[in-house]
Parts: sequence; structure tokens; C-alpha cells
Amino acid sequence: MVRKTEAGRLVAHLAAVAFVGCVLTAVQFQAVLIALFTGRAAALVAVLVAGPALGMASLAALATSVRTFVPLTRRARGRWAWAAGVYACGTAGAVAAVAANLRDDGLHLTVPLYPWGGLCYALGAAYFLPGTRTRLATLAAAALLAAGGSYLAWDAAQPPTLTEWLTANGVDRGLLRVGQPPSGYALEDVGASESAFGATYARPGAPDLHLSVERSGHDTRRTDARGCPVPFGETLHCADDGDGRQLVSYEGGYARRELRLRRNGLVHTVTVQGSGRAGLSAARHLLTTLRPATDAELAPLLDRPMRS
Repeated sequence: MVRKTEAGRLVAHLAAVAFVGCVLTAVQFQAVLIALFTGRAAALVAVLVAGPALGMASLAALATSVRTFVPLTRRARGRWAWAAGVYACGTAGAVAAVAANLRDDGLHLTVPLYPWGGLCYALGAAYFLPGTRTRLATLAAAALLAAGGSYLAWDAAQPPTLTEWLTANGVDRGLLRVGQPPSGYALEDVGASESAFGATYARPGAPDLHLSVERSGHDTRRTDARGCPVPFGETLHCADDGDGRQLVSYEGGYARRELRLRRNGLVHTVTVQGSGRAGLSAARHLLTTLRPATDAELAPLLDRPMRS
């Protein structure tokens, strides 16, 4: 019964240190962010000076309740030494977690930072418990956590695979279709979203071709019985281009032509800037050579933002 009571007190002690560590990590992290946001060096210095002082004072007050089984805390000087050691361990762990999760676009995984800091504080407190085995076990646990955290940080820093990018952004693979580049053209860029896919083909001295693929019904613009868009503030003409294609010519300040092909529940549209006939034969070539895009052709997607 005595051993169970002592074990319970040890668990309660470590849990209390972990809770205080969570609070200290949260408060100090937010204080540093605010100081950095203000852009004043004096504010940052004040936080860096006041933070450790308040943190160690909180831990020193907690140390008075564990004097019976942590010999170091039986004297005032020892309690401050214990508080400094626990604070250093917890803060070092939190700072390491922040450094490991810094990316070019900001800090990732900020929510688990607080419990991670609390765990590091608890490990620091466990190291001061009496017994060589306890210290060795604490060091082993710290080493395992450091190794695991390092691996997770390394893994998170790796560029995503194409499948991971498509899944994270909710892209429908059925929309990822391209055409064989016409003579002299090259596939320059691609883009994808949950509801559409686009590809741009360029050729020096010729208008760019932009291919878009959408599900039928995604375009909510009004159409007539032929499927031709109802004009809204601009003049347009529709014509049958043969082989199931529809030619839509827009006039006015932003002249362009669209070749549309509806097939298998998808609407493929090639847009050619300008008026006249230039580029239409290349647009027809794209629509007659449609096929699923390869991973190499979709590689530019990895340079675009990915949802977390």
C-alpha cells in the first residue's frame, strides 16, 4: 500500500509539472509572437527576461510540495536549482519543436506544441527523482522522443508526392486530361482544383492555347437549346465545328474563341485569344488527342500550395 501511495504521488507530481509546463509554453510562445509582431526589440527583450523569471518562480512554488521524495527541493537553494533545471529542459524541448516545424510559409503543427512542452517539463522533473534507474529511464525516454520528433520533422519537410498533393487538394483524377501538343507548341503549365483542371500550351509568335476540363453542369451560365452561352454584355456567335465540337466566338474588347467538346460527362474547352482563324487548327488537334495526363506532365502542380 505504501508503494502504491508513493507511486500515485509521483504520477501526480509529474502530471502537475506537465500541466504547469503546458501553461508556461503557451504563455511564453504567445508572448514572443506578440513581441515579434510589434517589431520592438525592447518588447522582445522584456519577454525573454520576464519569461524565465516567472517560469522558474512558478516551478519553485510547485517544488515545495515534493520535498519528501525529491531531496534536492528540501532547501530553498535546491528548489531554485530544481526549478531552473526543469525550466531549461522544458523550454529547450519547446524551442526545438518550434525550430523543427519552421517552413518557408510559416510555422506548422503549432497546436501540439503546448502538450509537447509540458511533456518535456515532466521529463526534466523525472530526471531529478532519486534512483539511478529512474534517471537512465528518463534519459532513454528523452532520447526516444528526440529521435521520434526529429523523424517526424524530417518527414514533414519532405516534398509531397503527386498523389498526396491531389488527395490533400481534393482533385478529381478524372479531370486530369491533356492533349498532344500541336506542332511547335509545348505544355507550359497546369493547374487543378476540386472542380476543374487547366493546361496552357505556348508557341513563340502564336496565341497561347488554354485547355480546361470540367464536369458537365459545373458551368452555371445560361445556355440556349444548342448549349450556346446566352450573351451577357458581349456579342458572341456559336457554330458547329464538326466531330462533336462547338465553336464559340466572342467579340468586343476581349476577343477570343472557344472550342468545346462534350464527352463522357466532361466538358473540354480550348480557349484561343484574339479573333480570326489562327490557332483553331491547333485547338482541334488538342481535342482530338485527349488522354489522361502523366505524372511528369502534372509535376508543376507540386509547386502550387497544398492544403494542410
